[in-house]
Amino acid sequence: MTHPHAGHRSRMKNRFLKTGLDGFEPHEALELLLFYAIPKRDTNKIAHDLINRFGSIAGVFNAPYELLIQVNGIGEHAAILLKELPQLFRIYSEDMSKPADVIDTPGKWIQFFKSKFVGRMVETLFVAGIDDFASFVACELINHGGRHAVDVSCESLLKFTMRWNVDRIVLAHNHPNGVATPSIQDKIKTQELEIALKALNITLVDHFVIGKNGEAISMREYNILR
Repeated sequence: MTHPHAGHRSRMKNRFLKTGLDGFEPHEALELLLFYAIPKRDTNKIAHDLINRFGSIAGVFNAPYELLIQVNGIGEHAAILLKELPQLFRIYSEDMSKPADVIDTPGKWIQFFKSKFVGRMVETLFVAGIDDFASFVACELINHGGRHAVDVSCESLLKFTMRWNVDRIVLAHNHPNGVATPSIQDKIKTQELEIALKALNITLVDHFVIGKNGEAISMREYNILR
């Protein structure tokens, strides 16, 4: 038998092919996406229910898996698709924003780091290394934390500098549930790291905090670093 929504789905797909998502309402964009995880149900109502419960597309994508599957019509496949999408976008964004040869301003560093935190639900710390001329050398994810904290050891940073033969590093971590303002713990840990690394002839050039909405601050500009 022909699926009762087959004609509607074909029209939605053809509309997307002609115009992209321009002109789509948020629930329509979700409806189209859910075609590929929910083949035999009216995804329009499910999309409305998702938006009503979580408030926006971003709210849907950022919602925990455990809450997504509580929405009528959202099963394992659909929930995993919704959770994968922002992380897939992060990979796409990273591919599209390869580092410049020289990263020598806070603005350039913020642009470089922001895409690395898209879709991350826990605090995550990255370290990047540069040479004496501020030319980018390498970047690595150094640690995962919880929703409110991530730790870093001087030893792990030392290993990074030895692995890449650099003595100038930049740190960045996110606040997935808050603004970019450094916490007291952020300030204390960063100052302790700066002192410990200096004793090892390693310069902590800056430490950036990225908020949940993509806003960012430089700890050096805030005079937290010397």
